[in-house]
Amino acid sequence: MRLLVTAFSLSPGRGSEPGVGWHTVEELAREHELHALVDANWEPKVQRVFRPEEHPRIHLHFVRIPVLTSLVEGPLNSGLCWLIYYYLWQIAAWITATRLHDQHRFDACQHVTFVKYNTPSFLHLLGLPFIFGPVGGAERAPAQFYREFGLKTRFAEAARVALQKLALLDPFLRLCCRRSTIALGVTHDTAEALRKLGAHRVEVLTAVALSEDELATVAGLCEPGPDADGTSGRLGWADAQAPSKPHVSGLTEASYNQEPLALLYVGRLIAWKGVHLALRALAQRPSHLRFRIIGDGPLRPYLEAEAQRLGLADRVIFEGELPRDQVLAAYRGADGFLYPSLHDSGGNAVLEAMAAALPILCLRYGGPDFIVGDDCGWKVQAITPDAAIDGLASALHAFATDIAERATRGAAARARCLHDFTWTTRGAQLREHLRSIVPR
Repeated sequence: MRLLVTAFSLSPGRGSEPGVGWHTVEELAREHELHALVDANWEPKVQRVFRPEEHPRIHLHFVRIPVLTSLVEGPLNSGLCWLIYYYLWQIAAWITATRLHDQHRFDACQHVTFVKYNTPSFLHLLGLPFIFGPVGGAERAPAQFYREFGLKTRFAEAARVALQKLALLDPFLRLCCRRSTIALGVTHDTAEALRKLGAHRVEVLTAVALSEDELATVAGLCEPGPDADGTSGRLGWADAQAPSKPHVSGLTEASYNQEPLALLYVGRLIAWKGVHLALRALAQRPSHLRFRIIGDGPLRPYLEAEAQRLGLADRVIFEGELPRDQVLAAYRGADGFLYPSLHDSGGNAVLEAMAAALPILCLRYGGPDFIVGDDCGWKVQAITPDAAIDGLASALHAFATDIAERATRGAAARARCLHDFTWTTRGAQLREHLRSIVPR
């Protein structure tokens, strides 16, 4: 088939939104000729790494809005300006799409990135079978989780909820959903929002996945085979500070209290990531639990002060931002992954931890709740901060004391990741959706 895709954010070799855009396009192009509309701000970055001769079925078209495209990367670089620009860009993309459709006569079209449900695509106006998504953004936690933070954080969360409610009033978004052949939500929350907007056929399909290269890298780190001294090769807490120091794994029930167990977090340090909840839960657990935090953000000073207040200074390491190879290597130094996010739509770091056979400790909110199976770790149901802290503390106790269960859930996490969350699997699912909506 000949396909048209809007991928506002796209670039090979990157994660997050541009990675989703690129991998989706790459997978669809395995069977079809594909034309992708991409924001012009990505053009110089893509040209440095994209080799057309290696991808003869992929045709990239960079869409520019006169004046605005340059301004939004410069003096107008703010969240609100990007929000407005992204909406206007969909209109510009549709104008380009009509011209391309006259030239190439597409068989179907799909909207991919940004992965947000509350901004419409106008591709459906081409009159073709149309897939809207995968999209997310309808996930949220109760407002009381943010009451301890400053006015700026509370206002940002209130504005986010307000935009979710206003989306129901957007006639262009409702038309987009009603005219979609399939609407794909990355979580059950977003799937329900798409139904409320009038989508007739709604399915849940996450946007995030791991590439073969990422899987090979993580697998090489977590399954290196026995070392010369007979240890398993998994690095421990001490290795995060002194990598040359060996750590013997394979703890027994009698010895777990003497051996430190390393928990890992990878992500931004902002309020809705819930790291403050993790610190308070950790303070209730035995001192052999350690917590390594990789990432940075405006909440870091607050979290460092909170760790000091809770008496965790010797049990928590704030690493800041690290290069990608060091982040992947960090999974080798962990025994579990603690990720108490409140409204992630996806959770790429969770997938990387699962691929490294780490059991996941998280809340039953957003993407992690959908990605992490009940047998892949410990998921906590909570509607208040105190309930979340108590639940996480109980999960940490189970994680620390039951070695066999820890290993079993880590293995289940890896198996689920390899089966359901690779780009090979995701590509097959996306191509199957296309086959279901386009007559032969």
